[in-house]
Amino acid sequence: MEAFLGSLDPWVVYLVVGILAFGESAAFLGLVLPGEVALVGAAAIASAVGVDPLVLGAVAAASGAAGGFVGYELGRRYGRRLAAWKPIATRLGGHMTRLAERIGFARSSFSLVILGRFNQVTRAAVPALAGMAPMPRGRFFPANLIGAVLWSAAFTTIGFLAAEWWRDSSDSFQVVLAAAIAAVVGGWMALSRTPRAGQPT
Repeated sequence: MEAFLGSLDPWVVYLVVGILAFGESAAFLGLVLPGEVALVGAAAIASAVGVDPLVLGAVAAASGAAGGFVGYELGRRYGRRLAAWKPIATRLGGHMTRLAERIGFARSSFSLVILGRFNQVTRAAVPALAGMAPMPRGRFFPANLIGAVLWSAAFTTIGFLAAEWWRDSSDSFQVVLAAAIAAVVGGWMALSRTPRAGQPT
């Protein structure tokens, strides 16, 4: 495994993380594959692959923000068609239009865009919904950028610290740590996929 990781080009890691971070906001890829899993994994193998965590975080933040900008413009121009597209309509139900209207008029829409980064469904849907509203660009763009930076910093740090703990731990503790990480990741993904009150079902 170490030999395989050592053979990976860091730029391949940056590219994969960048594509996922961009795509899940711009094209609803986050409804299928959460980008934080790739980001945490890339940060965890950073030292073995020669990946700079700061560069990785910057790539994820920039790509995620760019994807949000594209998702916003797609929602602004093609929102009704997106809402009617079967893969999206099936996952989000018939709530897209109502949510878009709520985002457009709610005073809390700025914070919603930021916090939406930390939930799989909202990270994929909120940019397009904000465009459908339409939420003013002057409010969406800074909120989208702040959310992408906070999301990237949080999950890059989690992956990096997990790798440090792993290297410094004993074999028996590594088993416990691996189980704990799997439980946390699994729980996070389950919570991210679970609609809350007022969210789409």
